[in-house]
Amino acid sequence: MEDKYIMMDVLSTEKCLTSNTATALNEASSDTIYKTYYSIFEKLSKEAKEVFNLCYNNGWYTLEEAQGTKITKEYDKLNKELGSQ
Repeated sequence: MEDKYIMMDVLSTEKCLTSNTATALNEASSDTIYKTYYSIFEKLSKEAKEVFNLCYNNGWYTLEEAQGTKITKEYDKLNKELGSQ
């Protein structure tokens, strides 16, 4: 298996772990449990960013450069949706 696919799988796993830990933070039943999960969340988040940077720097993960009009269009769409609530 190529390095690219291994690292993309690692990145996906890190994102899922971070997301699930954030949910655990919201549902922590005590301050002690919250602090424990928060410590884990911080470590996972940093690891996910490091893996993302590795993938990005190797050209395995690309970002789309949005045009100004596209950003404005999405902003207006979200603003309208939020305003109607």
